[in-house]
Amino acid sequence: MACKQSGFQPPTLELRVEALGDTDNLDEDIRLALTVAIEDSFPVIPKPSGCDWLSVQHEDGQTVQQFQRTPKTRPTTRCHVISIQPIGDYSSPRSPDLDIVCEFSRLFFPGCTTELLPPVEFDKKIKKRTDPFSNQPQYLVAGIIAHLKKLQRKRHNRQELFSIGVTMSDIYPRPDWNFVYGSASIDDGIGIYSFARLDPLFPYSSANSTHRPCTESERVLILKRAVSTYVHEVMHLFGLEHCIYYSCLMNGCNCEREMDRQLLYLCPICSKKMYLCFGKERFRIREMYQGLLELCRKVGFQEEVHWYENRLRLLNFNT
Repeated sequence: MACKQSGFQPPTLELRVEALGDTDNLDEDIRLALTVAIEDSFPVIPKPSGCDWLSVQHEDGQTVQQFQRTPKTRPTTRCHVISIQPIGDYSSPRSPDLDIVCEFSRLFFPGCTTELLPPVEFDKKIKKRTDPFSNQPQYLVAGIIAHLKKLQRKRHNRQELFSIGVTMSDIYPRPDWNFVYGSASIDDGIGIYSFARLDPLFPYSSANSTHRPCTESERVLILKRAVSTYVHEVMHLFGLEHCIYYSCLMNGCNCEREMDRQLLYLCPICSKKMYLCFGKERFRIREMYQGLLELCRKVGFQEEVHWYENRLRLLNFNT
């Protein structure tokens, strides 16, 4: 069945400059990162095709000025902890390494402490169904978020900024949807993200598939998709909407193919939003780029290694 087309056209240079806003009064490092060699590092978002996210979703984009006017959560010295709560069975050798997800979290969200909590089971009251397309069990998002709220109240950690549930089970937001990668209650600072469909073997043809060790290429692919999903969704909790200006980690996506086109970097417009949210004392883009380069080397994200090496060179940030 053909997808209904939204008629999206990539924004012009004039619209991208307007969305970024003034940069004259910013600190030197962030000003350089937002203005130098942009065409060499940040491709304009391509015109969508088929059932791509922007083919079927109408999005006007969020300028920096609109972001500044939006109520948002900011980390403080008293409230700065991002808790990652695994839910359900996470014992499969095909599950992404959550310790590495935490490492990326600490770099993308400077000034926040990311804590990995012990895994818990799904509450038996959460509504569950079998997806007719994948024949896999799925859990209803609303029930999971209610479960996370209950667990958060039990912890009573006044320093907790966000509670992030992650699961290897498939999830769905409402009966008329097939699935969703993640969902959040922004007012509560709670999100639930499923890594189930990030595995190229999904939907599993047999129970044994989930116990098959990953090849190195599968490990890298699943981990990169998990990091991308996690960082993207947590940025929504900080008030960032989908990016329509450049190829960017904050682009919307409808499938793994679109997700795999997105490298783990933020465009100038989204970087400026994070700078304004976290403040110049925390959001030090030179240190962030250098830290992300080293971590990408460590875990084998070769495309990101090349991107960060090139970006640091263009900005003369290696000295």
